[in-house]
Parts: sequence; C-alpha cells; structure tokens
Amino acid sequence: MVRIVYGAKGSGKTAKLIDEANEIVKKSAGNVVFLTYTDRYKFDLSIQIRLINVQNFGVTTEAELAGFIKGILASNSDIDILYVDGAHRITGKKVEDMQLFYDEVKKASRNCAVEIVLSASTDTLPAFLEDVDNEKVV
Repeated sequence: MVRIVYGAKGSGKTAKLIDEANEIVKKSAGNVVFLTYTDRYKFDLSIQIRLINVQNFGVTTEAELAGFIKGILASNSDIDILYVDGAHRITGKKVEDMQLFYDEVKKASRNCAVEIVLSASTDTLPAFLEDVDNEKVV
C-alpha cells in the first residue's frame, strides 16, 4: 500500500511522519525505514528506526530514488513500513511531474507487501495519485 501525506510547505507533514514512525516502533517490533534528504531528524526519530539520508548516496533523480527504494526492499524482506520524506525535494521536481517515480513505488509496494508512506508539498494531488490513500495536512 502507498499512502501520501500532503499539504503546503510548513504544514507539519514531516512531523506527522516522524510521530507516526515513532509510535509504530513503540507498539511493535516492526522494522521501519525513514528516507530523507537531511540528517536533521536523527534525534527526533527513535533509535530503532533506520534513518537514511539519500544525499549521502548521490540520489538525485526519480529513477535513482525509485531504484534506491527497490534496493532497500530487496535487501531486507523484514521491512514493515518505509517512509520517504520529501521525494520532490530529493529529485528537484514538482509532485505533478513525478509520475514515473510514483508508478515505480506503487509497484514496489505491491511486489514486496510493504507499506510506503510519502510526504508531498502540494495543495492538490495529481490525477495519477487518485488511487492511493492520502491525507492532507493543513
């Protein structure tokens, strides 16, 4: 399953993802991975959550980010949920211009039976994301 948490910049999307991830590891022994573009959140996330700054791996395009996510899922079949904070920031693209990325993430989620939660700085979701669960943060 793919889920999008979206809203305007500064609306609290990252904080929501961090809080949710921390709650998940408190309640279960599940494996949680959190991908982002900065090291800023390393003290906000539980030590049980694997935080990965994709900039440390030179990930900058849609294809690279999708491949990176697939590689993580392929290397660890015990992942329960994977968060991606700011895919649009990582790639330098607008959400509506990232259909290739979102299509690849949907396939990876289905193939690996892993929930993938993404944040997106946008007020409205493009038509190609109408089939995913979403939550607007105001």
